[in-house]
Amino acid sequence: MKKILLGALLTLGYTFGANAQVTITATNFPNNVIPATWTQQLGVSIPTNKGWVFGNTVPGTLANYMPPSGNGYFAYVDDIDNNPGSPNSKLNNDTLYTGVLNCSAYTSVFISFDIFYQGYYLTQNNNDKETASVACSIDGGKTWTTAITNPYGDWTTLTYDISSFVAGHANVKVAFTYTDDGAQLVGMGLDNVKIYSPAPYDVAVLSQNLPSLMQVGKPYTFSGVAGDSGSNAITSMNMNYYVNSPSNTKSQTISGISGFNPLTTYNWTMSSVPFTPATPGVYTVKYWANKLNGSNPNVNTDTLVAKFWAIDSVKPRMVMFEETSNASCNPCMFAMPNIDSVCDNTVAYCNTIRYHWYFPGQDMINLETPTLVNDRFVTYYGQNGVPSGSLDGKVVPPSPNQGAPYFSSAMVQADAAVGSPFTITINKLTYTAATKTYSLTATIKAFADFPAGLKAQVALTEDSVDFKTDQSTEDPPSVFIMNGGNVPNSYYDLVLNFPNAVEAMLPTDQGTSLAAFTTGSTQTINVSWVKNHPWAAKYKSYPYDSSTTQHLTVFIQDDAGNPGAGIPAKYVYQSARAGISSSALGVEEISNGVPFKMYPNPSNSNTTLAFNLDQDQNVNVKVYNMLGEVVYSNNEGRLSSGQHTIMINGSALDNGVYLVNLTTDSGLTVQRLVIQK
Repeated sequence: MKKILLGALLTLGYTFGANAQVTITATNFPNNVIPATWTQQLGVSIPTNKGWVFGNTVPGTLANYMPPSGNGYFAYVDDIDNNPGSPNSKLNNDTLYTGVLNCSAYTSVFISFDIFYQGYYLTQNNNDKETASVACSIDGGKTWTTAITNPYGDWTTLTYDISSFVAGHANVKVAFTYTDDGAQLVGMGLDNVKIYSPAPYDVAVLSQNLPSLMQVGKPYTFSGVAGDSGSNAITSMNMNYYVNSPSNTKSQTISGISGFNPLTTYNWTMSSVPFTPATPGVYTVKYWANKLNGSNPNVNTDTLVAKFWAIDSVKPRMVMFEETSNASCNPCMFAMPNIDSVCDNTVAYCNTIRYHWYFPGQDMINLETPTLVNDRFVTYYGQNGVPSGSLDGKVVPPSPNQGAPYFSSAMVQADAAVGSPFTITINKLTYTAATKTYSLTATIKAFADFPAGLKAQVALTEDSVDFKTDQSTEDPPSVFIMNGGNVPNSYYDLVLNFPNAVEAMLPTDQGTSLAAFTTGSTQTINVSWVKNHPWAAKYKSYPYDSSTTQHLTVFIQDDAGNPGAGIPAKYVYQSARAGISSSALGVEEISNGVPFKMYPNPSNSNTTLAFNLDQDQNVNVKVYNMLGEVVYSNNEGRLSSGQHTIMINGSALDNGVYLVNLTTDSGLTVQRLVIQK
């Protein structure tokens, strides 16, 4: 059996002990007909309104948006194929009812269900008033009280306490309603409905906070989240863990707990019993809670097992974010401010590349890169809708409108804090105009043993692709306020300018296979790509220009992962990035020292350098013009290990291309800076 906990709208599932609860009713919609005792009512009677449908596949246009529940058959209702409505026609309000339930013997009653509630047009304009709600009746369905208004999002499992609505009553019914109030949302899916009386005490360890990578000899404090799925609040408990064997069990009593009520979570910390890995290797840690409120043994205890991988030296990490968008995608446009903000705020420790897909409307960038985008986005990551994001190989929603947890600075910081067992040094990066060839040489060094099979991926991105006119089929100029629409004008630039656009992957999107590593060993990759398509003025209806500067981003990806060490499939261990300017021909960029980010670039005035030092180092910055003359110099002195930013005042520099030299004890790194005023 599975038990689900909802705390602060965070939904989590876990296994629990036998006889932990009393099931009042459970329905998983096992076939393509409405279950016995269940009924439904159509909000409007029009030929196209089929109401709630039962099956194991989704037909028609809806299949592009709503995937099956993953649990076989399920129930769904929508306003695309089966019950279309519009602001100028009848609106839908379709309801699915349980049979009569007897809850008279129970003082606590919970409900859990799997739900999909997703939309084609999001709620950013405050015009969409659809709801997916749950109502309760204690008189057999004569009168109803709305108990739950469900959050918007993809398939997830939710659990709620409905004791105040139904406990102690014998003539209970529960209703699930999808209301289409005008705008075009996708619809609602429902599965695995369960109404039950919970056990008095039931606490599970839901998650732990430490990253999977540890450094030998460093102490770590275990912490995480526990959930109360019982009917009693928890005021004290023991948190326990052991490493590799029960004989190593450590415990800490936590008292004075407040607010740990049924269906809420509690953040636990075991600061009094830290763990220090003594040797390299994989460690298995098991967590559990007991002695609830001083004495309850928590016989339904739910444990959590985590894997940790300890190595001798953990290196600073550059996180890798891959986004897939479309120039004609309305949700993509509204996701961009969050993506841009996070990428700007984390530029010192996060690299970003952006693919362009063909759906839902025209995208001139995609017309030049359809194969590699389909290979990375659809085939490799298994995605079929935009906007989509992948952070270090894990798919994450890039927009708050897509539900939590979504792409955020805190999420990037957490990944950066994990560290890496690799370093990447970009030794040489050139563009040869005569042959239109980009070439890159990079050295990868491992600080742990790895079998053969890792991939080095290299992406060439345009710093900016700028359209002269709006190509969007979903957000043409008429939708913006300046032309009488209701979309703020501040979004208009987002349908014209597209940063970090992937132009090619070197040598292909299949990457470069790496041989086995031993600790301290290195491998060098040499890749190149001959430019085979234009990026400007090819499409006369929607002409566009690309920037004169590009970047190549190198990242190490593990297709299979290493489950035994807690490493998931598609995991990205490390990334590095260097810039190149096709207008500065014959001059190579160098990176054998500390890599740095430079933004904005091009710049019309000040430019910021962001970098990370793995140890205390002397730092010096110089800027040269193309004649080799020093036009800016600043000795920063000795800086401590960690993240740093340095601002270059370019207000006195003329338009043109400059070379920025960052010299440290580790070596010299050179990048091009373009001044455009």
